[in-house]
Amino acid sequence: MLSLVRRLSRCVSTRSVRRNYFCSSSISAAEPGKPSLRDPFPLTAVPQQTGKSFIEDKETRITTLANGLRIASQDRFGAQCAIGVILDAGPRYEVDRYSGISHYLEKLAFHSSDQFKDRNDVQNAMEQCSAVFDCQISRDFIIYAVSGLSTHMDRMVSVLSETVLRPRITEDEVQMADRSVRFEMQALQRAPPVEPIMNELLHSAAYRGDNTLGLPRYCPEQNFGQITRDHIISFIATYYKPERMVVAGAGVPHDAFVTAVQKAFVPFEHSLRQESAAQNPMEPDASVAQYMGGYIKIHRDLSQYHAPMPELAHAAIGFESCAHGDPHFVPACVLQSLLGGGGSFSAGGPGKGMYSRLYLNVLNRYHWVHSAQAENFSYADSGLFSIRGSAEPENLDQLVFRLAAEMRHTLEAPIREDELARAKAQLKSMLLGNLETCAVVFEDIARQVLSSGHRPQPEYWVEKIDKVTADDLKDFIHRMFYRSPATVVGFGRVDGLPEHKEVLQILGGSQDIPLSQRLPGMFKQFI
Repeated sequence: MLSLVRRLSRCVSTRSVRRNYFCSSSISAAEPGKPSLRDPFPLTAVPQQTGKSFIEDKETRITTLANGLRIASQDRFGAQCAIGVILDAGPRYEVDRYSGISHYLEKLAFHSSDQFKDRNDVQNAMEQCSAVFDCQISRDFIIYAVSGLSTHMDRMVSVLSETVLRPRITEDEVQMADRSVRFEMQALQRAPPVEPIMNELLHSAAYRGDNTLGLPRYCPEQNFGQITRDHIISFIATYYKPERMVVAGAGVPHDAFVTAVQKAFVPFEHSLRQESAAQNPMEPDASVAQYMGGYIKIHRDLSQYHAPMPELAHAAIGFESCAHGDPHFVPACVLQSLLGGGGSFSAGGPGKGMYSRLYLNVLNRYHWVHSAQAENFSYADSGLFSIRGSAEPENLDQLVFRLAAEMRHTLEAPIREDELARAKAQLKSMLLGNLETCAVVFEDIARQVLSSGHRPQPEYWVEKIDKVTADDLKDFIHRMFYRSPATVVGFGRVDGLPEHKEVLQILGGSQDIPLSQRLPGMFKQFI
């Protein structure tokens, strides 16, 4: 009991000390030689600025070497930089070859080379630069990228040149890539991700699967083990050329970057040039993408996947859009923002596109719609605009008719000024927000310089977005509807997917027939 009293007395004394320490009398009483905190501090002179101001250079500078290699960069404030190599290559160029070579190249990136004996050596070198590295492929690009401290720029450029120009690509590494591709595809089969699968089906149906953009992005199962080292070397010899390549950087001074690239990439001689498969490379494929439209449905039992969610069936309607150099490119992006969409559940807080047309007219109006989303893909010679959604299998036909009706309604009904302004504001916000990231700036520089030879500043795109009118959107939709047939795809339990001609009747009916007469009776109450 006595010990308890002593502890309590210590606590009381401690509290009293703390109260006295923060009382007003202790603050007002200044110690000898120190100013009081209650009196204004006398300033005899205003302090001068000691830090160096930094005005970010927003200009993208481009240097073209004698061999055709382009070097593009933009300096940024901060200690981080992102640099890489982008090539005009990818799955769309695998005509008359085994589809999947680009997929194998993605797995073979940053392995053994003339300077590094294996991937561990590359990782150790990058760890010393506080850097990360990656290789990604899209249908029309292959990107090798490194991101790290800008003080190690020279070392990172050297590593890039090793993986692009001087890879060994041993038989063991090809077998490793084959196993990695098989494992990735098996993972996709075990838990099918909706977005990449639907994108694959859309492109395959729209371009009939055997030309350019219709060729698969992932290696088909029938090509497992068929792609050899010679096939890969032949592809590299054909497409890994300086005139098809851009070395880009964000967060690096241009002159120093050019010097580092010249040191690492000149002379431009590939280490595999003496291989027999590289002696007589094929001519690069110059085919132009031919949109044709089509209809594909893949029956798949998805009941065992995504246990917390009900079994869903997925459908999409696609249209021929425009290339990224087309005058309709910006209106296409605004239309995507206007339609917007998303899922019935949105993580991370409300407000992301909740006032878009697909949210207001589809998701909020029909409880059985689990997702509805508009997307736009633009390439050098073509484009694909799609609207896709998910619902339970018994509601799939209603979902497709509703999506088609919404597209038709966007063409025929007036577009209000407030929703157009909201769509343009959201598009500008996404554009400028993404460009706050160094890695996104690098990829934007690389893609635009490779595609068009220059990179307009964000202000250019903001001005173009502001100039888009409702009539521009109507003209673009009209062009999509009547230029070529639509594409319809389904995935899952798709017995109820409407036939191609039924969807085309809703989309392409005569202009003088009211929309309500072209829709099934169940939808007329909503017109």
